[in-house]
Amino acid sequence: MNDDQIEEILKKQEGTLILVQKLWQAEKRRQFFAVAKYIIFLGIILGTFYFLTPYIERLIISIQQFQSIKNPQDLQK
Repeated sequence: MNDDQIEEILKKQEGTLILVQKLWQAEKRRQFFAVAKYIIFLGIILGTFYFLTPYIERLIISIQQFQSIKNPQDLQK
């Protein structure tokens, strides 16, 4: 091999290295945003549950009271 061929191979190798580094950085960003997305979804779900809990409890109490009524005439009292 002569010096020209070696230099050409080194240039191709440097170009390949740059592409591999860019791919690696893109993969790291993709993983970060995937984790961030799940954290945001979990936060939204927990926030919604925290916000709706009092209303759900009231609904359950109302349903239990309605089921405990044996006689329809008790509704008028």
